[in-house]
Amino acid sequence: MSKSLCLSLTDLVSRNCYNVFMNRGLNFLETPDALSGPEVSEIEPLVSYEPPRLPSRRKKVGVATVLGIIIVLVLIALLFIGRFVASALDAKSALESAQEHALAFEFDEAQIDVWQAQMDLHTAQTCLWIAKPLTVLPWVGDQVHALVVLVDTGVALVNVIDDALLIASDVYSSLEKIQETLDEIPGLEKSYTFNTLPAQVRVEMLQTLQSIAPDLAQAKIQVTLAQEELNQLKDEQLIGSMQTVVDQLQEILPSIYAAVELITPFAQSIDELAGVGSDRQWLLLFLNNTEMRPGGGFMGVYGLLQIRDGEILDISTDNTYSIDELVESDAYNVVPPQAISDYLGLDTWYFRDANWAPDFAESSKTSVQLLRQEYAFAGLPVPEIHGVIGLTPTVIENLLNIVGDITVDGTTFTSENFTETLEYEVEYGFVESGVAWEDRKEIINDLMDEIMARLMNTQIAQLPALINVFSSMFTQKQMALYSFDAQTQVVFEDAGWASIMDISDSDDYLMVVDANMGALKTDHAMSKEIEYAIEKVDDHYEAYVDITYHHNGDFNWRTTRYQSYTSVIAPLGSQLISTNGADASSAKESDMQRFGAYIVIEPGENKTLSFHYRLPDSVDQAIAKNSYDLTVFKQIGSQQAPLTLDLDFGKKLRAAQPSESSEGYGDNSYYLNTDLVQDLEFLVQF
Repeated sequence: MSKSLCLSLTDLVSRNCYNVFMNRGLNFLETPDALSGPEVSEIEPLVSYEPPRLPSRRKKVGVATVLGIIIVLVLIALLFIGRFVASALDAKSALESAQEHALAFEFDEAQIDVWQAQMDLHTAQTCLWIAKPLTVLPWVGDQVHALVVLVDTGVALVNVIDDALLIASDVYSSLEKIQETLDEIPGLEKSYTFNTLPAQVRVEMLQTLQSIAPDLAQAKIQVTLAQEELNQLKDEQLIGSMQTVVDQLQEILPSIYAAVELITPFAQSIDELAGVGSDRQWLLLFLNNTEMRPGGGFMGVYGLLQIRDGEILDISTDNTYSIDELVESDAYNVVPPQAISDYLGLDTWYFRDANWAPDFAESSKTSVQLLRQEYAFAGLPVPEIHGVIGLTPTVIENLLNIVGDITVDGTTFTSENFTETLEYEVEYGFVESGVAWEDRKEIINDLMDEIMARLMNTQIAQLPALINVFSSMFTQKQMALYSFDAQTQVVFEDAGWASIMDISDSDDYLMVVDANMGALKTDHAMSKEIEYAIEKVDDHYEAYVDITYHHNGDFNWRTTRYQSYTSVIAPLGSQLISTNGADASSAKESDMQRFGAYIVIEPGENKTLSFHYRLPDSVDQAIAKNSYDLTVFKQIGSQQAPLTLDLDFGKKLRAAQPSESSEGYGDNSYYLNTDLVQDLEFLVQF
C-alpha cells in the first residue's frame, strides 16, 4: 500500500512540476511589464541654466541587475527541476521493480530497487532545495513547498518499505528453513495450520517475530514522521492532482500506523502471550456490557486458556456461579464493597462481582485473588495465572463480521444477533433444549473453540480487517489485557491495551462509572449524556457533573427498570458539596476520590443525576501556573456517550487542544461538544 502511494507521488511530480512553475501566465523567461523602466520625457528649457538631467543609469542598472538575477535564478531552478523530474521518474521505476520482485518473494532484489529509489528521492530533495528561492513568489511558492513536503513524505514511506523488506526477508528466510524441516517430517499433512505445526517449527516462527520487534518499532517511528510531514499541508491550497496524492496519503497512513502499532507490542510481548519456552495460563473474563459493572460488565462466565509455544493446550469456560457456590458457607467470608452489600444484599464478595474497580489492572488483580481463594477453599487445584484478558460481547460481534456466522447446536450466531441470542440461550433457551441448569453455559465453550479455530486459519486478505478490529476494540476499551510480568505490563500500558487510569500527567480528571445492580441486561436499552463544567468561586474552583439517562426499553425477559450505583471519579481531595437526583457518598479509592449514588430509572423515563464538588487545591495551582490538563476516562465496556465541556476559568485563554469553535475564541471559557468513544485529553493554556 505504501509502495503504490510512493508510485503515485513520483508520477505526480513528473507530470505536474512543470505545470507548477509554467502555468497561470508565469513565464520567467519574459520580462514583466511592471519591471520596464519609465520613458524619458522631453526636457523643458529653464530660466536659470542647469546641466540637463540625464536618465538615471544607476536606476536602470539596478533594475536590470535584479531582473538578471531573477532570470538566472529561475533558469538554474528550472534546470534542477528538470533533474528533479528525472530523479522522480527513476524512483518511480525503481519502486515498480521492487514491487515486482517483492511479489515474487525476491526480497534481496527488491531491497536493491528500494535503495535505488531512496537515492533517487534524495537527489530529488536536493533539486528542490536548489529551487527554494522560488518559494518567495505568490502561489508558486506554496506549490514548491508542497512538493518538498510530499517528497519528504515519500522518503519516509520508502524508509518504511526498506524496513519492511528487511523484516520480510528475515521472516521468509526463517520460513524457508521451517519448510525444509517440515518436508523432512514423514507423514505430515501438507494442509497444516499454525496449530498443527510441530512445536519446534512454531517456536522458530515465534522467535522470528520476537526478533523483529525492534525493526517494527523503528517502522512505527518512520510512519509517525511521514504523518507529521503530511500534516504540514493540511491548510495549503494545492493543485488538483497534488491534492489527490495528499488525500490518498492521509487516508492510507492511519491504516499503516494502526497495523504497525498493533503488531509491535504483540512482538514485544510474545513470550508471555504465546508462552514461548514455558506454559502460560491466561484468565479470560467475559464482561457482559449489557449488565455494566465498573470493570467492564458482569462476569457471568470466565475461562482459563493454557498456551505453550503458540499452541493452545486447553481452553475451558465455566459459569462463575459454579465456583462461587462452592464457597457459600459461614466459614468463607470476604467483605464486599459497601454498594454490593447495600444494593445486592450480599455479605460476601464473590468472584463474579470482583471487577468493582474501573481500572482494569486493579480489577484483574482482585479477580485473580478471589478466584484463587475460592479454588483453595473448595479444595481444588489452585490455578497459576500469568495474566488476564477481558473482552465484551462487542468484541465477538466485530470478530463475527470477519470470520462469519457460527452455528452451535442448531443455533446460528451472527454479528447482529450474537449478544441477545446468547443471553436467551443461557437464561431460557437451555430449558427448551433439555440442557441442565449447571451446563447451560457450555455453549460458550463451543463458541470460543470455533472462533479460535477460525482465527487461527485467517486468510491473509482478512488480516487488515482483523487488525482494525483489535486496534479499535483496545482503543474503545472493549478489550483489555493485564500481565503479572512487569515488563510485559509496561508494553501493554504503552500500547494502550491495559485500560488503566493513568492520572500521572493530569491536573483534573473525570470518569463516570455505572454499576448495574440487579437490573437484568437493561444496559442494552440505556443511553446517556455527560456534561462537565467548572467555575471559579472566590479563590478556588468548583465542578459540576450532570449525567442524563434515557431508558429506551420496555419490560421484557432481559429489560427492567434500570438500577445503577453510579460513581464519579475525581481528583483526590475533591469535596462533595451537593447532589441532585439521589443522595451520594464520598470515599477515597486508589489515590482518587469516588462519589457514588444509587439511581432508579423506569422504562421510557429520562432522569438526570448531578454532582457538585469543590476541586482540590492542586487544580487551583495548575491554573494559576497558566496550564490545565483534563482527562476524561471512558468506562470499560461502555458505549459512546455525548460529552459536553463548559469550563469557565475566570481568565482569558491563550490556546486549547482540541480547539473549540472559533466563536468561542478570546474569552474566559472553553466550550466543546464531543463523543466519549475513548479516553480523551484536553489541554488549556492561559
